[in-house]
Amino acid sequence: MTSKVPINQDRLINGDEKEFKSLFDLLYVGMVQQATFYTNDFAVAEDVVQEVFVRLWEKRGELKSVQNLEGYLLLSVKNRCLNYLEHQQVVDKYKQYYLLQEIQDDDEDPEQFIEDVGKLLDKLPEKRKMVLELCVIESKSYAEIADLLGISLNTVKDHVKKAYAFLREELRKEVSYPILFFALYFKGKSASE
Repeated sequence: MTSKVPINQDRLINGDEKEFKSLFDLLYVGMVQQATFYTNDFAVAEDVVQEVFVRLWEKRGELKSVQNLEGYLLLSVKNRCLNYLEHQQVVDKYKQYYLLQEIQDDDEDPEQFIEDVGKLLDKLPEKRKMVLELCVIESKSYAEIADLLGISLNTVKDHVKKAYAFLREELRKEVSYPILFFALYFKGKSASE
C-alpha cells in the first residue's frame, strides 16, 4: 500500500494504537487547519477532525483499499466540513422561517417591528452595524467580511459578538419582541463560541 505518511497501514488496520497515535500526531494540525479554512470556526474544526479520527479507528478494517491515507483523511475532513456547513444552512433557514412565522403570527404591526429593529441597529457604531448587516442580511462569511472591509477575522468576530450582546441587552428591555430576543440570544452565543 502506497501512502505519503510514514505509517504502517497494516498495523493500523490490525488495531495498533501506537501506529494510530503516530498518525494522529502527524496529521492533526494540518487537518484542523483545513477544517478551519472551510468552517471559519476553530472549535468546530477540532470537532470535525476528532470525528474523522474516531470514524477512522472504528472503520480501520476498511482501509485495505486506501492507497493514500493522508489524501483519504483530508478528503474525509473536507466532506465532513461541507456536511456541517450544509446542516448549518438548514438550521439557519429553519430559524429564520420560524422567526418569520412568529413575527407574522404576532399581533404587533410588522412595519412598527421593522422600524424598531432599525432604530436598534442605528444605535450600533457604524462599523459594527456594517459588519452585522453583511453577516446577517447578506449572509457573508466572517472571512468574506474581513476581506471586504480590510479588517482581521478576529475583528469581524469581535464586532459580531458585541453587536449581538448589545441587541440582546436592548431586546431584554422590550417585552414585545421575545421571539427576536430568543433568536439573538442563541445566535449571539454561537457567534461568541
